[in-house]
Amino acid sequence: MVSQLTLGFQYMRDLRFAAFLSFIVFSLGAAMLVACTSAPEPSPIPPPTAVVQPSPTPTPVPLLPDEVIDNAINSLVEAGSIWFILEHENGFTEALGGLELARVEGAITETGMSIAAEANLGRIYIEVEAILIGTDTWLTNPLTGEWELLPDEQNPIGFLQPIAAVRGVLEGLTDAEYMTTPGSGVDYQITSPLRADALKSLLGEIIPDGIGLAEVVIDHETFEMKSARITGSLQVRDSDLTVRILQMSRYGEDFVIEQPIP
Repeated sequence: MVSQLTLGFQYMRDLRFAAFLSFIVFSLGAAMLVACTSAPEPSPIPPPTAVVQPSPTPTPVPLLPDEVIDNAINSLVEAGSIWFILEHENGFTEALGGLELARVEGAITETGMSIAAEANLGRIYIEVEAILIGTDTWLTNPLTGEWELLPDEQNPIGFLQPIAAVRGVLEGLTDAEYMTTPGSGVDYQITSPLRADALKSLLGEIIPDGIGLAEVVIDHETFEMKSARITGSLQVRDSDLTVRILQMSRYGEDFVIEQPIP
């Protein structure tokens, strides 16, 4: 009987010990499972990258009128040739022998020019052509249309030197200012008083102390002078309302100017 009780107590002790071991094993397993399923440590957040703001585009500084004029002179010198027109809104340009030039147009180079002119001699309207090469001038006879080589003393347009005249206009703009505020893609418009002696290569005989007013247009990209409107009394027979218009184009074109007769 005692043995049976002893065995019973031992059996119950063994059951309690087995239960205790099972509890320990279960607890360790649960702890390991929780550890394995826990969220990983967060990755470190990189510091923010500095954003470099682009430098603002500098605003171009507009050229002064004198700087535009200097560029226009350089453009003329580099071109060496132009197509030239002289017209009058009012009045005329007087040449040798009382010839009143109304319109002159033609090709001009550094060594010569080939032009056509419309003029009045007294009450007679005439059209003539002229070729100047070096110091020689050929002119068509207004009555026969034949070419004639003129002696210097009989040359009515021997004074005409358009390349020098265009440069004279630019160099004579001594108090230049903008007519309108320069803008992107807009041609320069400049005005200035203009001395008559700056136009001696265009007008020949001038009033030595004559002063006119010039309004010129200069290309905003090439700096080629496109036109000049000149108002005022610059020759003896001018009035204050005399207006001359110069137009220039075809800069640098290869004009061929040859003498018309052997």
